[in-house]
Formats: sequence, structure tokens, C-alpha cells
Amino acid sequence: NAELHLKLYENGAVDALVALASLEDTECQEVAAFALAHLASDRNLQVHLVQKGALKPLVAMMTVKAAPAHYAGLALLKLANNFENHVAIAQEGGIQALLRLGRERSTDHELQYKAALTVVNLASNVVNLMPKGGDVSGSGSIGIGAAAM
Repeated sequence: NAELHLKLYENGAVDALVALASLEDTECQEVAAFALAHLASDRNLQVHLVQKGALKPLVAMMTVKAAPAHYAGLALLKLANNFENHVAIAQEGGIQALLRLGRERSTDHELQYKAALTVVNLASNVVNLMPKGGDVSGSGSIGIGAAAM
């Protein structure tokens, strides 16, 4: 419920969850990632979660083969739904973590699927930034590789 999410945010719960997610205890990480994924479903909080530092521990959790990675991937997927978070996700190493996860031999196909969806979502940002009119010379601000898509 959006009203409850806002109250949690206003009362500092996000700061506490980011701190909890940053601990080395995998149970703490799992609970924090689950809660962050839930809050990330609220479009009004997505940018605020990134501004509060949620990306760093979420990306770090993506590198371990434990339960927190599942919820971290889900949170990252939801945060990537917001165009304003794309640059921050890329800067924090989120794309590399998602690609690495996709290349791993894993039995967690659901997590790999979520990682693939997130990469597609981030890539769609590039497509949306492509100049209209077919300029594929590479002189645009997105580079020749993206322009050739």
C-alpha cells in the first residue's frame, strides 16, 4: 500500500534497510532485499531508494549464490523500471552484475530470467534515446554501437 510505503520512507526505514542490506549476514541481507524489493514496487519511491544508497548492497548481493541474490535481482528489476535510475544502475555496476548472473550455470532459472528482463529494460532506455531520423553515423550522444541497433 502506497500510504504505508510513504510512512516507512518518511520514518527512515529505507536508511535502516540499506544498512541491514550492507551487513555480511545473509539472513539480514535476505530480509532487507525482500523489503527493498517490496518498496521498489512503489513507483513513487524508486528514485528515492536509489538516492538513499540501495543499489550498492543490492548489486553486491547479486554476486553471491544465496537467497539474497534472488530478492536483490527482483529489487533491481523493479528499480530499473524507472528511467531515472538507469544511469545510477549502470554506474553502480548493476548491468555487469546482471550479465554475470545471466552467464552463470545456475539452477535458479527464475533469477536468471529476472536478470535478463532487467537488462532488456535497461537496453530499452538506449533505444528510447536513439535519435529520430536514422542518424547512425555515431556522431550522436549515444555512440555508434547503440545507433546501429
